[in-house]
Amino acid sequence: TPVRPLTRKQIRALRLREGASQAVFARYLNVTAGLVSQWERGEKHPQGTSLKLLALVAKNGLEAVA
Repeated sequence: TPVRPLTRKQIRALRLREGASQAVFARYLNVTAGLVSQWERGEKHPQGTSLKLLALVAKNGLEAVA
């Protein structure tokens, strides 16, 4: 299923909505906290599995990937 890209602001808003620090959010997505930080600064963009997991979190909450 195609997933639409998220902006850096959308990623940050999603993390804040879930009440998670960058480190906790990263752990759920199986990436580093540094990568989450880069996404939120717009230096890198989530792709592949990470993007799908973010879409799942956006739709169903962080518990959906726990």
